[in-house]
Amino acid sequence: MGKMLKTSAEGRKCTFPRCTHILSIYNHEAYCHIHLDQVPQEQKPKSLTRPHA
Repeated sequence: MGKMLKTSAEGRKCTFPRCTHILSIYNHEAYCHIHLDQVPQEQKPKSLTRPHA
C-alpha cells in the first residue's frame, strides 16, 4: 500500500481579493498558485509561509 497524502478541506477558495479559484485539496496554502507569489511576505500568515531553502 502507498503512503497516505495529507489533504486539506474541499471547496476552499483563494483568499486573494476577487479571486474565485477553488484550491486543490493538496494545496495547503491560503492562495492559489497564481497569486501565491503576488502576496507580500509580511501579509502571508506565518503558518503558511514557505521556508527559505
